[in-house]
Amino acid sequence: MRVPQVVYVVPPIVRRALLTARLALAICLAACSKTSPQPQAPPVNLGMTPVQSAEIAGVKDYKLAFETEDLDERLRLLEVAVRANPRLTEAWYELGRLKVKRAPIVIKANELQAVAMFREGLEAEQEALRLLDSGKIAVWTGDEEIQARETLATDLANANEVMADQDSLLNALRMRTY
Repeated sequence: MRVPQVVYVVPPIVRRALLTARLALAICLAACSKTSPQPQAPPVNLGMTPVQSAEIAGVKDYKLAFETEDLDERLRLLEVAVRANPRLTEAWYELGRLKVKRAPIVIKANELQAVAMFREGLEAEQEALRLLDSGKIAVWTGDEEIQARETLATDLANANEVMADQDSLLNALRMRTY
């Protein structure tokens, strides 16, 4: 003989209430079982690095150019400076001056390279003058600006005529050589 099983019918609202209660109990137990982490002291940084102030792009390379005696390296650093900051008047000026000064030396070995260097130097000086006229000065003092303007006035007195053709440029370069 079988024993009859008793089945209790639980109304749906009670089942939902029991399920909600079990869920709330599970959440509460889970939240209570976790402990908050102990506050920790900030890590000690023995090799602290100082905060660097913002620097104008290209100025670092411009300054490095004058720490080297190697003129090729100086020229390279000045070119890096003007690529990093095309509005850095001082770098354009020094790049132009260096190329204009070096071209008469280079002409003895390679006329075409010297002419190209001289032309690039004059163009760099023209850019420096344009930037000076628009007030773009980052490093120079007032006296340095005045000196640069005087030098540019001399160098660029007839630059447009000289750069107009190869022969004029070559003659101007030869005049600087001798």
